[in-house]
Parts: sequence; structure tokens; C-alpha cells
Amino acid sequence: MPYSVTYDEETACVFVSVEGELNLSLFDNIASEVMQCIKEYGCKRILNDLRQAKPVKSVVDIYSMPERAVQIGIAHTVKRALVVSGTASEFRFLETVFINQGNIVQMFNSIDDAKRWLLGGKENS
Repeated sequence: MPYSVTYDEETACVFVSVEGELNLSLFDNIASEVMQCIKEYGCKRILNDLRQAKPVKSVVDIYSMPERAVQIGIAHTVKRALVVSGTASEFRFLETVFINQGNIVQMFNSIDDAKRWLLGGKENS
């Protein structure tokens, strides 16, 4: 499977791991499963492990992702950490698009740094 979605009780975060190309179809599937976790656990934090992923090349698809998440039910107030390998400049555009559309998103190179950010601040539930 190119992705997994699980709930981590220790951090009270939804943990998403993606391998391969993160295209719009895969994004929709992931977002639907994330929304199920949000409903089930009342969680408002998502840690996206994208170290084994590649962003889709379509700019239109990237621009569509934040709105698709909202349509699926994931609010702008859900705090999202993107963990990428190296500099992963190709994900910088995705991060910027989400932020520009009013989402709380930050990119990291370390799972531990991402967890610290997710667990800090007033956006947490």
C-alpha cells in the first residue's frame, strides 16, 4: 500500500505515511481516512511522513489539495506537520499553497521536531 493512516495515542495525532507519488487521487483517499480518525478520536493534529513520497507534478492538483481536504471535512484549523527528507524543495510549494489557503502547516526534516511543534501552541485540542 502506498500509504497508511493510523492514530497515535501517545501524541494524540493522526500519523500518515506516504510512499511514491502524492497525486490528487491518493490525496483524496488519504484525506478520507484522516477525516475518519478525526471524527473517531477528536484529534486536530496530523503528522504527515513524506520522506518516501514525491509530490505530483501538476500545479493544478497541488492548488486543489487544500480545498479538497476542506470538502472532505478537514478544517483549516487542523494542525499539519509535513516531514520530508533533506531540503525537499519540491514540497515547499505544497506547504506554501496550504498556508496561503489558511491552513496551519509547517515542514520539518525530523519526526521528533514535527511532534514537538504539533504538541505545542494553542491550536491543539
